[in-house]
Amino acid sequence: MLENFSVRHDLHPGDLGRIIALHGAGYDALPGYGLRFEAYVARTVAEYVLDAGQNGRIWLAERNGELLGCAAMILRDGERGQLRWVLVDPAARGVGLGKTLVKRALDYARRQGCSQVFLETTDGLTESQQLYEALGFKVVSNIREELWDGVRPLIHMELALK
Repeated sequence: MLENFSVRHDLHPGDLGRIIALHGAGYDALPGYGLRFEAYVARTVAEYVLDAGQNGRIWLAERNGELLGCAAMILRDGERGQLRWVLVDPAARGVGLGKTLVKRALDYARRQGCSQVFLETTDGLTESQQLYEALGFKVVSNIREELWDGVRPLIHMELALK
């Protein structure tokens, strides 16, 4: 049972690197992931800060200074939000931490006036897709596209908030 964890959204120096490292370590055992995926995450995190002006919020779940999970809501064009970087350390899964993080992100999107949230995922992430579907997200497209490791499915999911 996971106890004594806290969730914060005020970013500190080093947090972006911790998010990237969590993704690198958390996905490394899956086929098609590895350093190229970690570099892809690093690029998207950098774009959030440098290009998007941190227009949104990132949540970090921690226990005793250890990063257990993260999620982000990026505010996009008009009234849309993008759910990104949802991940829980494998050792901390199964107690609802991912659901807690995603719900905080969705609540934030509602408070910011978003009428819709979307996310992009790929195949092989069954637990993640089940979480999204349980929260009401629907698959709106599933196309093959060039991603970090070559051509693979890009699954686009959406959730209406209003």
